[in-house]
Amino acid sequence: MKPDLTIIGAGLTGLTAAIEAAERGWQVTVAEAHSRPGGRARSLAAPYRANAGPHAIYVDGPWWAWLECRGLTPPIVEAPRYPSLVRAGGQFGPWPAELSEAIAALPAEAPTDESFRAWLLRHVDAKTAEAIVGVVFIVTFDHDPGRLSAAFAHQRLRRGLAGGVRYVTGGWSTLVDLLAERTASLGAQILTQTRMPALPAGPTILATSLATARQLTGDSSLTWPSARVATFDLGLRADGGPDWFRAIDLDERIYAARYSLADPTLAPPGHDLVQIAAACAPHERKADAESRVHRLLDQSWPDWRAGVQWHTSAIRTHCTGAIDLPGTTWHDRPAVTRGTALTVATDQSAAPGLFAEVGIAAAQLALQQLGESPGQPRATTESERSARL
Repeated sequence: MKPDLTIIGAGLTGLTAAIEAAERGWQVTVAEAHSRPGGRARSLAAPYRANAGPHAIYVDGPWWAWLECRGLTPPIVEAPRYPSLVRAGGQFGPWPAELSEAIAALPAEAPTDESFRAWLLRHVDAKTAEAIVGVVFIVTFDHDPGRLSAAFAHQRLRRGLAGGVRYVTGGWSTLVDLLAERTASLGAQILTQTRMPALPAGPTILATSLATARQLTGDSSLTWPSARVATFDLGLRADGGPDWFRAIDLDERIYAARYSLADPTLAPPGHDLVQIAAACAPHERKADAESRVHRLLDQSWPDWRAGVQWHTSAIRTHCTGAIDLPGTTWHDRPAVTRGTALTVATDQSAAPGLFAEVGIAAAQLALQQLGESPGQPRATTESERSARL
């Protein structure tokens, strides 16, 4: 039977869209190029279950409420009560209390058309401004968040420090499995290892990257700035390890976390899983980013090299969502609606939210548009649903 809706991409965005569309009674097919659903939310197989993409859910966001009302919230753990080790202004130590005080004293709103750094320098001294810019790396992954729109950076700073972060037990694949199972139970079809060479006929949601959407549509306007980041995942023996959960280099824009301290299932007994992100300038080589990471680890975990049992690394471009430069907001990003029957729902689309929340909000806008357009997907009748069963 010809589907009412085709969704290309079975990541968090595509699966969320499939569930919501199937709940409306639509006949849904999801095409996924890889061997299993998940997209950037996949986790590696044991023994070190590193997440390929995001590591935490912001529970104050609308997607968490969406999951809750469907009984789809995954098992979660909070950050362990270990200290964070921070380098700011060349000095290592605990999280600076004066930095938190400076951030709390900032105005509640920031302008869109001014850079974050210029705005900060009107409220704090230069040293404090650069430390705050370093903190915003954690919620943007950008190599220089000071160049971004002040409104964009400030909103992410406030969300990131609000304390609403939870880690999915067993890695993001735990949540992906819940979403995929619900998708299938509602009658939607997930076709893995199915790469679409061209756009299908009929209503379609491209729940992919902007680059893939651009390739499928030939639409050169499907582009928006994003960060470039080097990731390093390490499996180490835990004996003699440091007492920190996070090591954060605000000067070099590096974030390292021992995620197995929060969730021991991510590594074998007696071992740690450490995942590290280092912001990269446009032309920085991975080897240079790796040298910066090694310097951080040498200072914060002197014996780490002797404990390494496993490692992987990559340079990731356009994998961390949208960044808005001065004078732009999410409204200026590529529109979700691309025609009567085509919509594009990515984490760089014109939709609100933080990281993956943008793609999910875009998917909901896409469903709204497709349901209201002249060629809208029809609701499947009860007799047709019974026939399929």
